[in-house]
Amino acid sequence: MQRVINLSLSIIFALGLILGMSLLLQSTPVMAQTPAEQSQVIQSALAYLQNQQQADGGILGFSGISDPDTTARSVLAFVASREPLSGVVSTSGNTMLDYLATQAISFTHDTTGTLFPGRVGLLLAAVSLAGSSPVDFGGMDLAAELEASLQPDTGAYSTTAQQGFSSGQASDLNQAWAILGLSLAGKSVPEGASQYLLQTQAVDGSWGAGDPDTTALVVTALLGSQPISAQDQVIQNALGFFHTTQVAGGGWKPSWDTDPLNADSTGWILQAIITVGEDPTGGSWTGEQANPVQALMSLQKPDGSIGGTYANTYSTAEAIIGLSGVPLFSLGSSPISHQAGLAVFPGDGSVYTACVSYSESSTSGLELLERTGLSVETATNPTQGTAVCKIGDVGDPSNDCFGSMPDYWSYWRMGENGWEYSVVGAAQSQVEEGGAYAWSWGAGDPPALLTFQNICEGVPFVLSAATQTTTPPTDTPEPTQPVPSPTPAIISLPTPSVTGPRSGPGTYIVYASVLIVLVALVIFLVRSRRK
Repeated sequence: MQRVINLSLSIIFALGLILGMSLLLQSTPVMAQTPAEQSQVIQSALAYLQNQQQADGGILGFSGISDPDTTARSVLAFVASREPLSGVVSTSGNTMLDYLATQAISFTHDTTGTLFPGRVGLLLAAVSLAGSSPVDFGGMDLAAELEASLQPDTGAYSTTAQQGFSSGQASDLNQAWAILGLSLAGKSVPEGASQYLLQTQAVDGSWGAGDPDTTALVVTALLGSQPISAQDQVIQNALGFFHTTQVAGGGWKPSWDTDPLNADSTGWILQAIITVGEDPTGGSWTGEQANPVQALMSLQKPDGSIGGTYANTYSTAEAIIGLSGVPLFSLGSSPISHQAGLAVFPGDGSVYTACVSYSESSTSGLELLERTGLSVETATNPTQGTAVCKIGDVGDPSNDCFGSMPDYWSYWRMGENGWEYSVVGAAQSQVEEGGAYAWSWGAGDPPALLTFQNICEGVPFVLSAATQTTTPPTDTPEPTQPVPSPTPAIISLPTPSVTGPRSGPGTYIVYASVLIVLVALVIFLVRSRRK
């Protein structure tokens, strides 16, 4: 019996050691790809695309000849990778833009001459990012013709165009391409056009009947046209859809795809994540086996193409758009020329930030706040001006604006030595390009330090305790920016994430169950020996 007990204890010890090593391996971060490796994948993919360029300048498509759709996406891929298009020349001396100019009218119209809004949006995006004129390309004023297809009653860019499998009817995909194209061309997008997409989002956060590519394109288009911010619920819902549909390999695929990963879907979702401002290699986006960037890089073939079973120029171009790591809208001719950072501190240790853009030569602090679209309650006094009473759920109603005194909403601007209390009302104060402004709920103490770089350029920051001031505020609190309905958009800073595979609770339940069985075995053996 003693031998049995000793053998059993040895087995238990070995199993415990194995379990411990398993837990250790589970917590070991995935080796991250280096920038050099990622750059090499992109360069090989671009070389593949260039090798598929035909004499007319176009890129080979599914039909075995030059294809304007694939060529337009290839233009996006080269521009996003910061590679000059002037170096992509065919054996006959034609560029991709030369080819697209010859195909502009036939590609964007059906046989009756009716416009395809989605196709025009794609072509407009490519032409604008390539630096060509969006109002005079291939005999077309791309921007004007697209704008003319807007249906005022629905906000959709739609027509009756029909040819093959292509349609000009209102759809999430056509709308997203139209908005993205106009935005990259520096054209303003009517509110109704954005509202169309905001209203067609599904309960699960997707667009296009659950299509991952369309959903990612919509996110990219909405943020590029700047009707909403990354913190808005509609974008957060889309991110939730991406999280729930991410496969173990780290990427994504449509429901119909039988391959483990889809390069097109993963490429566009990467572009969306980057546009939102999140790190696709971070812990929150790392799957059981890899992160999205690693997943997409793993699909590269020896010839440089990127894709699954049917890797081709189309999938390769869309993969590059994601791997580039550059938001497309940052490369466009945005009509927005000025930016200022805004931070809202609700007094609970959290902060809401927004990088607000404006095209005017100057704007007031109140106007800047109103551009965020956050809900706010204000009160106006003929002698003291307008005061912000409540932001989201924090503060007082407008009929009792200072009911919580000494706590109230104070308005601050970042100066050379930190936050400076504004002695001028927000409606009268002028916002400076590249400035940082804050609204703080409390007794008038300055909030934690945040700079324009933290708010608008993604420079990491950690909230620290506010510095006490010896000079009490002497002015009436200024207006502030509310938080999106229905849930306040005041958000806490994310906690630092660790790159590595996620271990779900189920994993630890299994480990715990095995350990319980082992302990029970020990107790049984000891009791048997006593008998």
